[in-house]
Amino acid sequence: MSQINNDGLRHQMTEVLALVQEQMADIAAVQREQAQLTASAEAADGLVEVTVNAQGHVIETVIDESYLDEYELEDLGGHVTSAAQSAAQLVAQRAAELMVPIGERRRMLPSLSDIVDDAPDLRDLTRSVFGYEDPAPPAAEPEDDGRGESAFPTVRS
Repeated sequence: MSQINNDGLRHQMTEVLALVQEQMADIAAVQREQAQLTASAEAADGLVEVTVNAQGHVIETVIDESYLDEYELEDLGGHVTSAAQSAAQLVAQRAAELMVPIGERRRMLPSLSDIVDDAPDLRDLTRSVFGYEDPAPPAAEPEDDGRGESAFPTVRS
């Protein structure tokens, strides 16, 4: 009789560990997808456009050459800031949306203590992903992309 219980326990453990392993692989895939995200937002009636990367860092700023026909130069900083903040908010929202299915599946994982008394909760293995306990890697310095672009905003004509 104890052999049957041990076989059942072993089968349950194998299933749970397989689910956790699958969840960890899915998290890694989503994190790779998140790292590639960018978002753009506009301000000043579309005359200022800012694009940010997955970390919310500005990677491109485009100012239409007619900006000064409509707005004052002293307003430019505020428009760039506003567009950058909107783009950063959008990229963060997209990153969070990518994690929704994983979060739902994580909540469905059984606790190992449901199978073995005093065992750790395997859901804790993925908790740092949802609690953002892992610090983001430091931002890399912008690289020269070979297109001859400068660090100054692009002016559309």
